[in-house]
Amino acid sequence: MSTNQTQTPDAPADHLRYEISQLETMRQQILADMETLRQQETNLRAFESHLRESMPPMGAVSRAPMSAAPFAGDAQTLAGEWEKFQRSRALLEAERRALTDDLIALREDREALRRREDALKQREAWIETREKDLAAKAFAPPPRAAKPDGQYIRIGLNEIPFVDLFRSHRRSA
Repeated sequence: MSTNQTQTPDAPADHLRYEISQLETMRQQILADMETLRQQETNLRAFESHLRESMPPMGAVSRAPMSAAPFAGDAQTLAGEWEKFQRSRALLEAERRALTDDLIALREDREALRRREDALKQREAWIETREKDLAAKAFAPPPRAAKPDGQYIRIGLNEIPFVDLFRSHRRSA
């Protein structure tokens, strides 16, 4: 027996424990990433609602007199605020795209994790059947050597091997 075969019962179990710990670490990382994404999404929604509340509805007719407009007298301030709004909207869109990319990556990670788990289960089943086969072979009696005509050779302690080859088949009378 080689050294690999003597370590066979412990090595798969250690490898299995290592794989399980790796999968558990990956699962915890995915859960942490999901929580971070949820927080980012919540922050984005709060930011979006803040922007929506701070802006008047599109196409709404102002009933207040023109002098009550927030930037009626200063065109430069209006342009600056409009630029801020456009930057905020661009940042919001960039965050949405990043969130979408993160969700896609998370789905791919989940799928890869599921495939890895399936492969690990298949390997575990294969190892289990292999160990059963090896255990059955270890306790099975050795096969008996058969004669060409199908009979088994039995040699006792006091018998001479191959005596039939040198003995004549004729009986002396």
